[in-house]
Amino acid sequence: MSPPLGRRPDDAARAAEFLKRLGNPGRMAIVARLREGEMTVAEMETELGLRQPSLSQQLADLRAGGIVEARREAKSVRYRLTDDRAKKVIDLCDLLFGPAPARPASGLAPDANPGTAVRPRIGAAVFAKVGTRLPPRTDGAADA
Repeated sequence: MSPPLGRRPDDAARAAEFLKRLGNPGRMAIVARLREGEMTVAEMETELGLRQPSLSQQLADLRAGGIVEARREAKSVRYRLTDDRAKKVIDLCDLLFGPAPARPASGLAPDANPGTAVRPRIGAAVFAKVGTRLPPRTDGAADA
C-alpha cells in the first residue's frame, strides 16, 4: 500500500494542481457535461450558458491540463473528456454538493443511517416556556 497523499509532497502538489484546473465553476460545468459525451463549442455555449470567449478560455485550460481533448469534425471542433480522474472528482462533487435528497412524505428528514429518521426541527417558540410552572389542573386529571 502506498503512503497517504500528505506524506508524499510531490503527489500532494500534483493533486493540488489538478484540482486547481477543475476549481472554476465554468470548467466544472464543462467537465460535468462532457461526462455524458462529446460536444461542440456551440452546443456547450447553448447548453451551459457560457459565452464563447469564456468557454474557449476554460477549454484551453482544460486542454493544457490534459483533461479534455479536441478533434476537428468538418467545420466544428468536438471536445471529449480524456481524464477519468476528472470524471471521478465531478462524480464526488455531485454526491457531496448536488441537490439535497427529497424529504419523505412523513415530514421526517432522512438520517445519515438508512432506515432511520430524525425528528423535524422544532422552532424556538416551543421552548420559550421551559422552566415556567404550569397552573394546577382543574379538570381532575393528574399532572404528568
